[in-house]
Amino acid sequence: MLYFVKPSGQLSWTGDVNQTLLDLARAHGKDLGPADWWEAASRPANADDVRVALRYGLAATGGIVVDARHVVPMQRPAELRALAADNAIRTAKYRELPQVKMVEEYLEHLGPGHNERSREIDRGVAESLEASIEEADEEAADELAAPVSDDLVQHWQLVGGIVPDPL
Repeated sequence: MLYFVKPSGQLSWTGDVNQTLLDLARAHGKDLGPADWWEAASRPANADDVRVALRYGLAATGGIVVDARHVVPMQRPAELRALAADNAIRTAKYRELPQVKMVEEYLEHLGPGHNERSREIDRGVAESLEASIEEADEEAADELAAPVSDDLVQHWQLVGGIVPDPL
């Protein structure tokens, strides 16, 4: 899957091709921008998309094309943080439901320690999500460890793009 990052904030994608085509286009000086396979992505381009495009991308008419394997790891930390926040809210709301309190009380009566085990499971889920976030942060940092291409920065600015700070 490839992404096409544009200075207007537009993000397009195609699932029909991958890094192999990007490498071929790079080797043969082909422009992937005018291709008719691009579809609008479900979200706009963001600074992280630009950061990886300036490291791994290929200049194209109107923007930079970059393989999804560089874009996805950059999005994962925010997605996991949102999931962890949502999990905390949902868990707290669930624990406050009268029906749940009644069942928890009953189960605690049947098997003392049930409520504590249930809370341990909740803590385990939260800790697992935090570990996943740390791992995702490391993967994103690895993506940004590659050097920025001066040629891609120049191209990005020529097509009207603003270079993110920090880069």
